[in-house]
Amino acid sequence: MTFENDRTSGSSGVALGFLAALERWVETDTSRTAAALRVTLLEWLRGAQAAQPTMALIHQFAARALEVADSAAAREDSAADARKAILLSCIAERADLATQQHGVAQTAAGLVTERDSWIATLSASAAVREAFEIALKLGRAPRALVAESRPLFEGRHLAAALTTAGIPGWLVVDAALPMLLSGAQIAWIGADAVTDRGVINKIGSFALALAAREHSVPVYVLAMRRKFLPASTAALKILEISPDEVWGDAPAGVRPRNVCYELVPFELIRGIVVEDSVLGTSEARTVALDRALPDELARG
Repeated sequence: MTFENDRTSGSSGVALGFLAALERWVETDTSRTAAALRVTLLEWLRGAQAAQPTMALIHQFAARALEVADSAAAREDSAADARKAILLSCIAERADLATQQHGVAQTAAGLVTERDSWIATLSASAAVREAFEIALKLGRAPRALVAESRPLFEGRHLAAALTTAGIPGWLVVDAALPMLLSGAQIAWIGADAVTDRGVINKIGSFALALAAREHSVPVYVLAMRRKFLPASTAALKILEISPDEVWGDAPAGVRPRNVCYELVPFELIRGIVVEDSVLGTSEARTVALDRALPDELARG
């Protein structure tokens, strides 16, 4: 599976796929100068953004790759040296991603203060999974309430992984999660993007957050700072995906719609868990506005 059509991994997994694809592109690039490489790289990066427009990490990693190419062109490096610089940047991005995710997971695990707490979630966030595992190591003995996350059922994979790690729990259909939230002490969701208007995540996150408010269950979003972007970023989009994922052989006249992502407003969120702290929503808005992309990548 290529990163362009990966609909089951969390955003970190998709971002790792992007880095691998960027490395392959660099290895096949035939540009004669760093300036020429910059031109062809921009075209490739814009295509990568369009393939996964909801994923802030793709946009931010694209911005970093373009920055490296700009520096190489400004120094009048050879094309070979420019390619090497981008490859080294990919290695650094991969290491930073793991470090940042671990920091987010550690901070989130620190929010679990009681043993045997039920934690609700959905989809398959790598940061959420790691936070469960850290909470287990800290002796909190967490229990997982996981929605199966249609249409591709990533929640099933998360529930299986947590069980293998020694974390018991329930897997429920998406529509049952709001009803069962009353038994949870906390809810964790991942994020594909954090904007100044709210958090973009897998469909079902809004219903979870609304139900959590009714049941007085705090909702925390687990998101490294690299996932923050201004909501005005034109390249950041919520698109409908192939309806075949919902019902591939629907009868004539039935029109399936596959809206995979949605915006959860900050009013329903207790805090944004980043690498070293929990941001309030006002601070999160400020951080998002400060993370603008270069114009060539922002305009979509």
